[in-house]
Amino acid sequence: MPHLRLFSIFQDTTIKFIVHTHPPLFSVGDEIKLGIVLAGANSKNLFLKDKKDNFFLVSVIDQKRVDLKTLSKVYGKGGLSFANADYLKAHLDLTPGSVTPYGLLNDTDNKVTFVLDEDFLGHSLINFHPLRNDMTVSVAPKDFLTFCTHINHTPSIIRIPVL
Repeated sequence: MPHLRLFSIFQDTTIKFIVHTHPPLFSVGDEIKLGIVLAGANSKNLFLKDKKDNFFLVSVIDQKRVDLKTLSKVYGKGGLSFANADYLKAHLDLTPGSVTPYGLLNDTDNKVTFVLDEDFLGHSLINFHPLRNDMTVSVAPKDFLTFCTHINHTPSIIRIPVL
């Protein structure tokens, strides 16, 4: 169970976390339909690639609609588009509907660049799936950044442009 490896890392690095169990969520709208309300900032996670087959995981506040063309310009990467499920499985060992920055645990070759929406840093808790979509884990932003550093995926923190 991959989420147990994640929780073990949290414990080893003294990251405080809260686990919420719920029915599987496959998209941002599912939590609203099911009436799931969690404290903190919920996320939307986009697995992208550029024209040169460089890969990016972009995590934004769930209510934002991201303009990939503008993001490509702001971030300086040409032609960002969604990467297919085969790439997602190969690089992060995840499936569509379960995309999470915690999947970067599986990117041991550091092939995926992590981009984090700076808006997360203004919240007391941030919420991501722990490698499965029937749970959500809440952590403080500073603890999340500690985790990212621990797995050698310190994010580029930028203001994500929206539609």
